[in-house]
Amino acid sequence: MTSLPVIIIGVNPFALEVAHIFQQNNVVIYGFLDDDVKKKDTMIGEIPVLGTTEDESYWGLIGKSCAVFVALENPTERKKMIELIEEDRKTKPVHAIHPSAQIANVKSLAYGIFIGANVVVGAETKIADHVIVGPGSIIETGASVEEFSQIGAGSVIGKEAQIDKNAFIGIHSTIVGSIKIGKGATIGAGSVVIENIPASKRAFGNPAKIL
Repeated sequence: MTSLPVIIIGVNPFALEVAHIFQQNNVVIYGFLDDDVKKKDTMIGEIPVLGTTEDESYWGLIGKSCAVFVALENPTERKKMIELIEEDRKTKPVHAIHPSAQIANVKSLAYGIFIGANVVVGAETKIADHVIVGPGSIIETGASVEEFSQIGAGSVIGKEAQIDKNAFIGIHSTIVGSIKIGKGATIGAGSVVIENIPASKRAFGNPAKIL
């Protein structure tokens, strides 16, 4: 978390979840930025939509007097925005971790992570940069979740399972211990994965089968 005010990039349901977490942690939200010009000067609750990311008066605050979290829902757009912030503003997005989350002594907890309400993270886990972990998920001992992966709400990542970069795990899925989900793979909602899924493949079902 951060002691600086936070700018949230994006105005959407995910951004509202992020804002709620910051409020729960008593972090001041400076405002939202969104590239839909129609949203400028509107209010989300008591939080203003300041303008777009091209508005230098607000963009220039990032990394200087404000922290930032990128809450864009499209994974490709989110990644591009984070890379732009790291290159242009020389800073990394901060965490948004719900205070009800139970996080053990993890091996690695990097930058820009979203961890929702009632998440349980076991010991000796690795959660890399910009991972999204939905509410109620469980990441068991020794599991690793690599950069930009998304874990849907209510999912279970078993002991020593490996989730590679940019993978997507649908809600209420179970990844059995020691299984590897390849880079960019997608697991459909409610699936139970009992065998390795190669990179970029889609799998669904109980047990999950490659589509």
